[in-house]
Amino acid sequence: MTLIHRSIALFWLTSFSTCLMATPALPEPVSFTDVTDLKVTAPFTQVSYGDAAEQTLTRFSQSNGGQGTILVLHGGCWSNAYGVDHALPMAQALAQLGYDVWAAEYRRVGDAGGGWPGTLTDVKRAIDYVSHNTGIAPLVIGHSAGGHLALKASEDPKLNIRAVVALAPIIDLVTYGKEKGSCQSMVAKLMGDDAYTPDTRYQEASVTRSKLRVPVKIIIGSEDPIVRFEQVEPFAPSHVAVASGAGHFDLIHPQTSAFSRITSAIEVLSSNDGGKDR
Repeated sequence: MTLIHRSIALFWLTSFSTCLMATPALPEPVSFTDVTDLKVTAPFTQVSYGDAAEQTLTRFSQSNGGQGTILVLHGGCWSNAYGVDHALPMAQALAQLGYDVWAAEYRRVGDAGGGWPGTLTDVKRAIDYVSHNTGIAPLVIGHSAGGHLALKASEDPKLNIRAVVALAPIIDLVTYGKEKGSCQSMVAKLMGDDAYTPDTRYQEASVTRSKLRVPVKIIIGSEDPIVRFEQVEPFAPSHVAVASGAGHFDLIHPQTSAFSRITSAIEVLSSNDGGKDR
């Protein structure tokens, strides 16, 4: 390296370090508002995978997508009060790492055709669309209710899925619907009930570990008040990572320390030997 190259490298290293020191630390756990305050500045396109207005895919492809294809499933308690918009900053951040990233909108509780099983049907159609139009099995990332849907979709042997990264996923609808909380109260509505009346349908709509066909990594925050660790505890410890100090929304905020766990999991599962870790 020449003296000029050393000077240039030192300049950029010093500038980058100064920038990091000038950026105030993000208070964690972060709130939902912290996520919705994030800006989406990268270009994207939208396509439809069905006739309903909600059946859309937002695509960020800022490189050649050489790192692989990712499909993001947003959370929001399966309710149409929460849409794909809050997941777009995460999708943008992943695209900036070189992935071809798609983010799915789907019919939810409150939408015609939403609820169970229509919501899962939409997710499966979105996965099928991305797989067929890219020729690549996508790695599916789902957060909260989206994590539940990603895992349920991966039980379908007809779907072409690379792997699943489930962020604070809801696994067991029977036990989750029994808990107190606004998201927990949506379980009955998802199942089309006026009140929580768990039966075999709730069990069938829950994630069945023995039916999962692809490599899975689950990440959950140690301070998550919405989806507690008990939901993921039945999974083998090798499949679960706990983000210390993180809440429910740290996992989808690209500026948190927890987000590096997500990118690491994606990198492992996207590698040629990622499928061996099941």
